[in-house]
Amino acid sequence: MRRILLFAAVGLLCCGVNRAHAQTADDVSKLIDRLVQLDSIDLAKDVKFRAGLEPSLHAFDSDESKMTVLKNPYEAQGQGKPGAAGWYRVSFVVPAKLGKIPIPKGGYNLGVESNVGGAWEIYTYINGNPAGLWSKDGMLTASNQPPTVWMSNAPMPTKAGDRITIAILATASPLGRGSPEGFALRHIRLRFALSHTAARQPFCGNTSAGNGLHGAREKLRTQQGDALKALQQKLQGPLSRLDAVFQAADTEKLGELTNAMMKASKEINEALKK
Repeated sequence: MRRILLFAAVGLLCCGVNRAHAQTADDVSKLIDRLVQLDSIDLAKDVKFRAGLEPSLHAFDSDESKMTVLKNPYEAQGQGKPGAAGWYRVSFVVPAKLGKIPIPKGGYNLGVESNVGGAWEIYTYINGNPAGLWSKDGMLTASNQPPTVWMSNAPMPTKAGDRITIAILATASPLGRGSPEGFALRHIRLRFALSHTAARQPFCGNTSAGNGLHGAREKLRTQQGDALKALQQKLQGPLSRLDAVFQAADTEKLGELTNAMMKASKEINEALKK
């Protein structure tokens, strides 16, 4: 019995140590995939799709009868077709938790993050009303963004039990002559915002700015030889200490997670500057 308990303890210890171990770009990708689940939920799995611009499906109560749920919501559409366009829609009830963190009973400012290959307009509604303080009638638009740019409509006051409806018009870019890549949904999540954003954004970072986890991943992917070895050595400490972020999420307190992300982002970005 003692031997079994000893093996179990060693196994748990090893899992804890290795949970945030990362030395390659692929390792960091897997790490990012797990970290974003701590304070957000994925919305892509229930997305419906319909090809074509018309009839428009931007309204809250648009007819979805000709839409279908995609087996792979991230599959590219309209490759090489001039004027390629399509609509994505998803509706859901806001759960009591986003990831590991409960939504306060009085509600909290959340945000819908999105990224689409090509160009996109995203319309968001809460209980039938346009949502997102800085959006225009619930709509935001962007085009030709790297995959690591997650556009958000935060702040969006939200309570557990609210019903959110999201409509995305995606088009090829350029639209007139079309694009070999067409358009594709890349990212759509509901996350905590407000003061948490100030920690989460630099923590995740982005490829263009070369900061945060996305910046670290890109540099690990592109550097070679001695430069790569030096980078791995500089990042070894900050990445190994990301266990603290997982531990903060386990407390189910958003403030603890915010502080842990803030501390981790400073360490990662300092290492990237050296």
